[in-house]
Amino acid sequence: MDKHTKPELNDFRAIATDLSCVKITISEELDLTNASLKILGENRNFLTELKNLDRITEFCTYTGKPMFIELHTPTGVAVHYIEGSGKDFYKNLSSN
Repeated sequence: MDKHTKPELNDFRAIATDLSCVKITISEELDLTNASLKILGENRNFLTELKNLDRITEFCTYTGKPMFIELHTPTGVAVHYIEGSGKDFYKNLSSN
């Protein structure tokens, strides 16, 4: 498959590996020149930004509340829920 610059939903995946870390995997087909990742909180509030991306990136932060990730390239943006984030949040909702 040819490289492309506009991110699509199938170009990346983010998974909370536990309550304190996230693993992000980005497709080889997506050109990462000038790309960045924005990590967003439960209300899609900005938490942090990662630049100079690798195909597999791990970072550690509390993942007990729902989190989202935005992949930005010069030609587009794609947003995903971070799979597995929000375990503490959703557990509290189900006990009410």
